[in-house]
Amino acid sequence: MANESPLSFEAGAFQCFVRGLRGVWRDQAYRGAVQAAQDADSDDPAVIERYARASPAYGLYAWLERHSQQFKYYGRWGIVRSMEGQRERLATILDEAAARHSERLALDATLPLPDYVSEVDTHQHGGGLWSDACDAFAYETSSTGYTFSLFDSGSPMAVYADTARAIAPAARTILDLGCTIGGSTQALARAFPDALVTGLDVCAPPLMLAHLRALEQGLKVHWRQQNVECLSDATSSIDLVASHWLYHEMPPVAVRRSLRAARRVLRDGGGLMAYDMYLLPGGAVGRWLQAGYAARNNEPFAHTYAAMDMQAELEAAGFAEVRMHIAHPQADAAVQAGALPPVRTHFMTMITARAA
Repeated sequence: MANESPLSFEAGAFQCFVRGLRGVWRDQAYRGAVQAAQDADSDDPAVIERYARASPAYGLYAWLERHSQQFKYYGRWGIVRSMEGQRERLATILDEAAARHSERLALDATLPLPDYVSEVDTHQHGGGLWSDACDAFAYETSSTGYTFSLFDSGSPMAVYADTARAIAPAARTILDLGCTIGGSTQALARAFPDALVTGLDVCAPPLMLAHLRALEQGLKVHWRQQNVECLSDATSSIDLVASHWLYHEMPPVAVRRSLRAARRVLRDGGGLMAYDMYLLPGGAVGRWLQAGYAARNNEPFAHTYAAMDMQAELEAAGFAEVRMHIAHPQADAAVQAGALPPVRTHFMTMITARAA
């Protein structure tokens, strides 16, 4: 399965078509939508939305943002549809992998899923990541094939590993929160080959797939099904707590609980890093774009996370030396200063802090 594409020729060709739609969304439609927003001449995203709705360019932009994602998953040769025809085979693959080095994979069938996981079809993916093996393989195919902004899906992992080495160069114990299929955890395991690296997620299928991929790559990684709001690790036992695209999927109260849990398990001076969509270039228009994306892609907490004062939240949870910057993709000086980019881009922010 490691070198085998789960998509047929027809499905692969269809995904190329969807990428083409995404290109129109990212370029021409985006520029038209931004012009409509700027014509509104308002600092209120709600006012911008009411004004922009009269613009055909914004109508196209919004339609593509919503429906290209639906096509990707559920079109005639969509990724989820393709996986559903392989349900039994994919489940067998994961079950067989779980039996190999089973001491590295700790699943909890009694763990209740948070409402923000079980009641939201995140990314418009019915059942999210928690239902079955099809969901895990579909997410892997989607996230490694192309990102929503069409940048290289592998390059963020280099940023992730480099940041970890910078803030905790001697880390021996590492937790990777919300690891899903484990790409970020594997990057940490390569960066810290002598450390005990554990990936955590509340959903079992992606953890099982992460375990399989680590075995295929010869990486000794541990995986644990657990809610990141309540970590089971001993107090002051961890050197580095990392998270990758986690907090924008959680309501603010859950983010706060996770930060407190991370601080409890971290040793004094231990590092925390969070890679996610937080800083939004473009002022009110940037916030308007993010709110629209959150609504149309079934990510209801993306804009609430961006509205949190993470400096204050981290300090209240017991962290110091809080720093944040746009980490990926590389932003020019104008965007770093707050200007909108020339094409639609989901910039990722790296937030780092140290346990006080």
